[in-house]
Amino acid sequence: MKRYEYKTVSTFWKPEKKLNQLGYDGWELVAVESGAMFLKRAYED
Repeated sequence: MKRYEYKTVSTFWKPEKKLNQLGYDGWELVAVESGAMFLKRAYED
């Protein structure tokens, strides 16, 4: 079974650079709401 970890990041600080780095680190943007970006990435035990 795949497991995920989650992260919340503010959209108030130039998000493009931050999202590029998070994407490189394996994070996937899944939602944006009320000034926050929600990301997830799979991990193994």
